[in-house]
Amino acid sequence: MVWGAIAGAVLGGISSAVGTSSQNAQAQQAADRQNKYNRQVYDFQVKEQERQYEYAVEGLEITKRNNEANLQFQESERTQQYDYGMGIRAYEHTQNMRAWDASVSGAVQQQSFNELATNAALVDQNRLIHEQLLSISFDETGTLLDYGAAAAGLGLRKRQARGAAATQAQATRIETLKATGAAQARGAGGRSAARNIQGMVAEAGARQAAIIDDLMYNLEATDQQLYKMNQQLILDKAGFEMTRESAQMSDTVARNKIQQQALQAAMDAAGRIGLKPEIAPPLPVPLALPRPEYQDVFKPGVPPPPMAAVAMQQSMFSSVLSGAMGGAQMGASIQSSFGSGGFKGKAPGLAQGVDVPISQMPAGMAFP
Repeated sequence: MVWGAIAGAVLGGISSAVGTSSQNAQAQQAADRQNKYNRQVYDFQVKEQERQYEYAVEGLEITKRNNEANLQFQESERTQQYDYGMGIRAYEHTQNMRAWDASVSGAVQQQSFNELATNAALVDQNRLIHEQLLSISFDETGTLLDYGAAAAGLGLRKRQARGAAATQAQATRIETLKATGAAQARGAGGRSAARNIQGMVAEAGARQAAIIDDLMYNLEATDQQLYKMNQQLILDKAGFEMTRESAQMSDTVARNKIQQQALQAAMDAAGRIGLKPEIAPPLPVPLALPRPEYQDVFKPGVPPPPMAAVAMQQSMFSSVLSGAMGGAQMGASIQSSFGSGGFKGKAPGLAQGVDVPISQMPAGMAFP
């Protein structure tokens, strides 16, 4: 029984030592592989972290450049719009000034034309009033000439009447003398001769009286015609004077109308000129766009390295001791089984005769 326990202890110790050594080696290999993997993962994570940081930094720089380019583009566009707006402002002011200058030039030309038309109208009016006054003067002169001729004719008629009367009276006296002389030459005497002579003288006196009366009638009629002619001359002179005044008043009215038309034309020409255009206020100068403020990319720190995995090592002494003890018990059990004529697996430290499944037997247990 002792020898069986010793043999079992030796075999159990050796078996436990071999198993423990193998397990320790496998555990160490697993720990080494785990440490290598952990180190590779750690290095990869550190590099990826650095790459992510560099990527974020580069992305921030790209964002800055893009934002700056966008802001500069917007500022350039606003500056371009400002320049274009100022150009349009200057162009519109130039066009307005050109239109205003054209209106002023047109008004000046219209005013010059109005002055020419006014002067021409005044010249026509001068000619008209001159012709009217000449016509009135001609009519007045003709009337005076007619009056003078008529007056001269009346004077001539008066002289003719006086001359005819004197001639008739002289002829009557001569005839009377002839008749008286003839009567005296016939030698008639007495009362009859005297009566004949008195009759002849009376007849001659009557005839002379008739001649004188006719002369007086003619002279009176001539004086009446001359009086009428004088009155008509006075009326004609008054009419001519009134005609002159009427012509002058019509000339004044016509000249006032011409002046009114000239003034209205000047007002119309000036009315075509609008207010002198003024340039619009300048556009506001575009301001620089505000630049965004950027926060630096957070730079993570280096994480601590992974903790090294330590292989779980079994104590060789404890394993050998445990194996030896188990082997001794098993050897004693085996030897005891041979002595009783049968075999039963006995677990060390258990009461004899207790069946133990093979899967629960201690490692390194030997079978007979």
